[in-house]
Amino acid sequence: MKQKYFNINASVVNIYSDPDFKSAVVTQGLLGESCEIMDSKDDWFNVNQWDGYSGWIHKHQGIVADKTYDANLTVFEMDGIVTKKNGKTVIRDLTFGNLLNGKPMNGGFSITLPDGEKGWTGTLLGRMTEQPTRKSIIRLARSFMGVPYLWGGKSPHGFDCSGYIQTIYKTFNIELPRDTYQQADHFKKSTINMEQAKQADLHFFENDGKITHVALAEENGYFLHAQGWVKEESFDSSAPNFNSDLKNKYACSVSMEPILGT
Repeated sequence: MKQKYFNINASVVNIYSDPDFKSAVVTQGLLGESCEIMDSKDDWFNVNQWDGYSGWIHKHQGIVADKTYDANLTVFEMDGIVTKKNGKTVIRDLTFGNLLNGKPMNGGFSITLPDGEKGWTGTLLGRMTEQPTRKSIIRLARSFMGVPYLWGGKSPHGFDCSGYIQTIYKTFNIELPRDTYQQADHFKKSTINMEQAKQADLHFFENDGKITHVALAEENGYFLHAQGWVKEESFDSSAPNFNSDLKNKYACSVSMEPILGT
């Protein structure tokens, strides 16, 4: 049977553990993402995402197609809109990381959405051509400060800790696993101690012997992470934003040198 795809057609959608809105949210998908359809039940599709994560998504949130959505641009603003070409009627909201098919027009972009509807946006769109550096990773990560914590979240509407890290690196075309323990396992050959960590390396924390949290290293013992909201905290007990709980739960750090260099 030919592979079918579910092309997400709303800015941010929840993906559930079961075909039921009352079940647990396991992750999210973003506008323009094309997921492989693995199964269906009633009004739901079981989909497999780019990162290998799977779950159930409702039929109203996308389009079933024989091929992936031909996205060529990424949304680089926190929020935006697509309007009808007359500019008066909003047909879709946008958020950072959404993927669109578009071309420049009238100081913005002419857009074709996954369902074929056409519109226009003045939102900043582009292709990530910049080679990632430690400083550019931190600069992007800091732009999300204050975003609320959301279990399963992968957008400026809300992040969980691993979704925050995954989204930052995905923006620079670096694909990381979805869950915290998977990210730790992915880099297990690059383990370092806390004092060796450089900007944009990762810190991992454990609870009852299991990796449960991740943070992005900054300089001098500071780090960025999603806990309550995206914030900057420190391992230094003399710092005003010292997080004693995480220092006690610290498990290891990993170097991103194989990807980012020194």
